[in-house]
Amino acid sequence: MLHLPQSNREELLDLNRGSLSDVRQSLQDIRRINAWLGGLSLTCKSVFDLLEKRGVQSATVLDVGTGSADIPQRLVEQGRRRGYDLKVIALDLSERHLQIAREYVDGMKEIELMRGDAFALPLEDKSVDMVVSSLFLHHFRAPQIVEILQEWERVSRCGWMANDLVRHPLALAFFRATGPIFARSYLTRHDGAASIRRAYTAGEMRAIVQKQFPQAQVRGHFPYRLSVIREK
Repeated sequence: MLHLPQSNREELLDLNRGSLSDVRQSLQDIRRINAWLGGLSLTCKSVFDLLEKRGVQSATVLDVGTGSADIPQRLVEQGRRRGYDLKVIALDLSERHLQIAREYVDGMKEIELMRGDAFALPLEDKSVDMVVSSLFLHHFRAPQIVEILQEWERVSRCGWMANDLVRHPLALAFFRATGPIFARSYLTRHDGAASIRRAYTAGEMRAIVQKQFPQAQVRGHFPYRLSVIREK
């Protein structure tokens, strides 16, 4: 059975490396990865499935670790087409990320950019309908993930959802082989490989999440993605 040992090599974006132009190019890479490899579609489907199930037409969604705000942008665009009154809070700790996000979502009145810490969200209890994240949880180790999810539980009314990478040697080989398509920035080339090595298998993530939230569902998705979904 193929196995890739987990490592905790730090990512350059987390260390605030690179110029603003470098960061912009790397976030463009992440937008491309989310669009082509399922992160956007998986997140949007989960949000609208839950809102439809709950009969909610007017909702507020919080996107944690928003990067360039590609998730909020797609949620709002789909919400408009589907007839939802959707507000999205795009939260990130990095001021540089928010500066770049502003370039993409300027003029979209449904999106509020917010600087904040995932471990202490600047929001009241049950102040949003749903919390989402993409390619975020792998940045943290198990006790930190539990802390983050406890914050999501606190601020959400309907539930929360995360999608992330699955650690697997074939995922790493695929990333290296497709580097010219997905990793045009040197930051992405470094951080993409580091992210896959820092990520969890679906089984590992399930053990972390369900110890605290046994109702949460953790599923694997093609290609080398997982989702964590908690309906309240």
